[in-house]
Amino acid sequence: MAAFGSSTTELFGISLLRGCAAEEGSLEELLKSLRQKSIPNPSKTGVPTLDTFWSHHGGKLSVSGRGLPFLHHLLTSLLTNLNSTIALLDLTGRFSPSHLSVPFSELQHIHIFLPTPSNLKVTLDCVEKYMLYGEHGSKNREWVGTILLGGNGGDVNIGWRGWMRVEREEVGKFGEVGVEEVWAEKGMRQRQEVVDGKGWKAECEFGDYCWK
Repeated sequence: MAAFGSSTTELFGISLLRGCAAEEGSLEELLKSLRQKSIPNPSKTGVPTLDTFWSHHGGKLSVSGRGLPFLHHLLTSLLTNLNSTIALLDLTGRFSPSHLSVPFSELQHIHIFLPTPSNLKVTLDCVEKYMLYGEHGSKNREWVGTILLGGNGGDVNIGWRGWMRVEREEVGKFGEVGVEEVWAEKGMRQRQEVVDGKGWKAECEFGDYCWK
């Protein structure tokens, strides 16, 4: 029943929303479909180079090597560049949001699940229902997909095997110094500063992508 004093326009709006809800598919799915039609090639990651890799390899990312630095970088991009919400399934128990360079208020939009290998499939089956219909604080943001750390089955999979490998950028030769100087405290400290100043590099058959 409409509230007392509702205008004809308000009543029409309520009726329209109820009609949408009654149609096959959810309102969230309708909005997602409209967004895809208005933006034919929406960004998947918020990083154009990674989006290109994604499109060239069947619509998923599969990452090996130093996966955690890549995960931190990807989550930061999804939260800040795309204003998204993400489901993260962590089979390793190694993820910590303290490594993300985002405002504290953004962390609530990473929905973390800690499945075991034995119940991974059940968890994956339940994630979509929770993200679309569950009671959480990200209902007004677009859910861009599922990241799986330590296994396969998500939109982004980070594990032992993957077609995109992440490593540190090469440090290269550290000047013309002798063994004694390298092992001296000053030499070790200088080399560590050089290493710390290097970023990360993701490589695959389609190219590479570097970030700090």
